Amino acid sequence: MRYALSPVLLVLTLLTCGKQPEDPTTGSIEGRVYDYALGVIVPMAHVETQPPTSAVISDTVNGDYKIEHVDPGIYKIIVTKFGYDSSMVSISVVAGQTTQADVFLKPDTAQTDTTVVPAQ
Repeated sequence: MRYALSPVLLVLTLLTCGKQPEDPTTGSIEGRVYDYALGVIVPMAHVETQPPTSAVISDTVNGDYKIEHVDPGIYKIIVTKFGYDSSMVSISVVAGQTTQADVFLKPDTAQTDTTVVPAQ
């Protein structure tokens, strides 16, 4: 019986002496940038947070972005891209979680028609 208890005690000792995992202190934000009118992906958009944490450029192929190591709190995600109006969404980041924040850009309303019409 003495030998049967020794492996059990050894396992219990090793389990209690192991380093306990730490609770995460930051979260992350990820999403995709879309064209509001067409629903298509908008690649290479500038994505940033307010208050600032970091800024990233959305992926060239599928418009995805990810911002990691963000302190918990309320943020605005601001997305800009030439040819579109900037867009903003408000989100809440929770430690240990990924917050999904897809953004839809509308075509730039300030663009003017630069077509030259020949004089008649």
